Amino acid sequence: MKEKESVILWTAITLVLFCFELIAVTLTPLAKIGNGTRFGSSGMFYNLIMCGGSYMVPLIFYCLNIRLMKYVIACVNALWLICHPVIAVICFVGAFTTAFGIAEYLSCIIAGGLAVICFVTDILWYPMCRKKK
Repeated sequence: MKEKESVILWTAITLVLFCFELIAVTLTPLAKIGNGTRFGSSGMFYNLIMCGGSYMVPLIFYCLNIRLMKYVIACVNALWLICHPVIAVICFVGAFTTAFGIAEYLSCIIAGGLAVICFVTDILWYPMCRKKK
C-alpha cells in the first residue's frame, strides 16, 4: 500500500474508533456523575465534532496533497494518545465502583476496552504511516 493510502486508512480507523470510544463513554454510569456528558446531549456532539475535526481537517488537507499535514496528523494522534490510557483506567475502575447492574458494568468494560483498542491503534499508526515506497 502506498504511503498516502496508508495514512488515509489508518487515520480514518483511529478517527472512527475514537468516536466510538467517546460514544461508549457517554453510555457508562460515569457520564451521570456531576455534569458529565450524557448520550445524546449537546456536550457529546461537541466532543465528537472537536475530536473528529482534529483528525478530519488535517486529513482533508493531506488529501489535497499538502504533505506537511501528515506531521500535523502525527501530532494530533500523539495528543489524543495521552487520553486513551486515562479513559481506560477510569472506565475499568468505574466498573467496580459506580456500576450497580450488569448493563452498567458491561458499559464500563466496553468503554475501557475501546480505549485500550484506540491506544493500540494510535501506536500502530506511526509505523504503518511511516513507510516510504
